[in-house]
Amino acid sequence: MARESTTQPFEAGDILIGCTLLNDPDDDHAGEGRVFQYDRDLQPKGELWTKGGRHLVGGLIFDRNGLLWAFNDFAIIHVDPATGRQLPLAIFPPRHFYSAGFAADGSVYLGEHSNAKKPPEGIEKFTTIKMQLTPDTGVLGYGNIYKFNADWELEQEFDVENAPEFLGFKGVTHMSLHPSDRFISYTTETTSRILRYDVIDNQQMPDLYTCPGDGFPKGNYVAALNYLPDGRLLATQGASMIVLDEAGEVLREYPFEDSGWSHIAPCRDGQHAFLTNIWLGTVIKLHLETGEIVATIDTGFKAPDRCLAGLAEYP
Repeated sequence: MARESTTQPFEAGDILIGCTLLNDPDDDHAGEGRVFQYDRDLQPKGELWTKGGRHLVGGLIFDRNGLLWAFNDFAIIHVDPATGRQLPLAIFPPRHFYSAGFAADGSVYLGEHSNAKKPPEGIEKFTTIKMQLTPDTGVLGYGNIYKFNADWELEQEFDVENAPEFLGFKGVTHMSLHPSDRFISYTTETTSRILRYDVIDNQQMPDLYTCPGDGFPKGNYVAALNYLPDGRLLATQGASMIVLDEAGEVLREYPFEDSGWSHIAPCRDGQHAFLTNIWLGTVIKLHLETGEIVATIDTGFKAPDRCLAGLAEYP
């Protein structure tokens, strides 16, 4: 029986959270795609059951026109803010996209989550996920960044560098377009590097930042990141979030009790940011000036039901 979606038309300050119902006994990352809707006061408003893909709905982000984008396997999900309902799936190359950036000229940049010929050996020690190979290439992915024009037609594929991670299959897991629209900062989660690529001159740039210490799993590592409008970069570093200036210097650090912070969404008010924790299943709203956690959402889905995979605030 089809699930009934109860999402309402989006209003200013609404929060959309990817939280797939993991109910496949043979695949711990698979189930029914779902997006929770909360109002600006973080009160539940509804839920959307998505179509396309069978793993985690994640990477949620609004484009400059207020259209919600989310990703699941090879599906790119679009949700109409006027109705709160999913639109028909658009045609994009079958890649494991999981992050996006939107330029002022209408260009769309998508980051490819996977970078491997096949699922890595030994992955079954960590997860029962059934990884899918891209149907046109027969590989898991290339870990590249792709540029599409305003009509969502592929214009360019950037062969970007990835930071090798311990499982050996991830590529561009998180990315953020700089406010200048000139370059993208990105990470391969659980590694120590924040990399950059110039999408105008089509060239790799020097890394912006490298975490100190021993790295994953006991030390510092990067995962989520997102630019503020003034060019400062928010990034998670193990059990904290740091603020970097344009030169990669740490301006401030916000310590937390736990690691697992997998998504950052700066608020439209310029004063706060949302962070999601995939291990705890929680969302926090952080005041950037005071460092105070002013609100919390507990989705109720913590590890092993690690399904909290993205958040976006409606402008």
